[in-house]
Amino acid sequence: MEFIINVFTYNGKGGNKAGVVMIKEDISKEECQKKAKELEFSETVFVKKISKKIFELKFYTPQCEIEFCGHASLGAFYVLKKTGVIEEGEYIERLGFKDLKVILEEREIFLEQDSIRIESVPKIKKILDSIGVKKEELYEGLEIVIGYSGLRDILIPVKSRKILNNLKIDLEKIKYISKDYDTVGYHVYTIENNRVYCRNFAPLYGIDEEAATGSSNGALFGYLNTFERYKSDYLEFFQGENYGECSKIIVRFIDGKVYVGSEF
Repeated sequence: MEFIINVFTYNGKGGNKAGVVMIKEDISKEECQKKAKELEFSETVFVKKISKKIFELKFYTPQCEIEFCGHASLGAFYVLKKTGVIEEGEYIERLGFKDLKVILEEREIFLEQDSIRIESVPKIKKILDSIGVKKEELYEGLEIVIGYSGLRDILIPVKSRKILNNLKIDLEKIKYISKDYDTVGYHVYTIENNRVYCRNFAPLYGIDEEAATGSSNGALFGYLNTFERYKSDYLEFFQGENYGECSKIIVRFIDGKVYVGSEF
C-alpha cells in the first residue's frame, strides 16, 4: 500500500510531503529506487512490521538510498496509526544503524534522535561564498558547525530572516562542499523572538531545497543547548518562510533525549 503524507504542517499549510510504502516482505533496492523515482518526493520510506512494537524503515531519495529521514519516519508512524495498525503509545523504529523510540500522542508524534554530535568547520569562506553571505552577516556568538542527530548537516547561523530569505544559492558549490565534508547538505538558520527560522539544501542527494527537515533541526536544537542563553526543553523551528508557507518542526527533550515531532 502506498500513501502520501504531509509532515510538519503549520495551521494546515506548509509541511513536507513523503511517500510511505507498506511492505510485508523485503523488496530489492532496485525496486525501492524505482518506486522513489516514480513518487518523486524528496524522500520515500518503506515500512515493514517486525512485531507489534517494532517497525523496520528504509529511506530512498529519487537518486539513492539514505540512512535516515526524520519527516518520512514521522509520516510512516502516522500512517500506521491512521490505518489502525498501532495506537497511542511507544514504539521502536528499526534502522540499519540503530533502534529509535517513537512516541504517539493524541495529536503529535515524536521521534527520538540519534546521539547529538557537533564538529567544528575550518575554512568557512567557501561555505559563505556558496550562499552569498558575508562573514559580518553571521549571527553573533554562534559558529558554523557540522551537526548530527541521524544525518550530518552543516549548520550556518545568519543575522536575520531577511538575509535567510534572500540567500544567493550556488547548488553546484553546495554539492561539492557537502561531499568534501561528508555531509548531506546545509541547514541555514536565524533566531528571532525565541523562534528559529531555517532553510535546508541537499543538492548532493537531488534535493535543491527541503521544505521541512527533522534531523537537521534535531541537531540544531542540540547545538543551541550547548549555550546557556539558548538552553531550552522545547523549541519551535519554522522552515520554508521563503515559500510563503511556513512548516513547523517541534523539538523537545524527553527523559534527557532529543525528540523531533510534528502535529497531525
